[in-house]
Amino acid sequence: VDQLYRKGSRYLKAGIILSNLLPENSVQYNLFMDSDAQRGKKLMAKIDDINFSMRNDVIKFASSGILRNWRMRQDFISPRYTSRWEELKEVM
Repeated sequence: VDQLYRKGSRYLKAGIILSNLLPENSVQYNLFMDSDAQRGKKLMAKIDDINFSMRNDVIKFASSGILRNWRMRQDFISPRYTSRWEELKEVM
């Protein structure tokens, strides 16, 4: 943030709202849908398949960056009693 901030510049707050998100199988396609849109859907499906099979986002968009310099905070993670023996409570 310090590198991006310029003194004297005017900054505005902005946001993005996603609405009308539907599962793909409930979307009614257009008969006149151009082939580029269809190819894009096929490409995204293939990227998802590869990433799912490899399990660590092998393929990603350059705009998302190549370095993952953050880690998910798991300070308050719930115990996994049903799947981890070592987290099972012991009663004496």
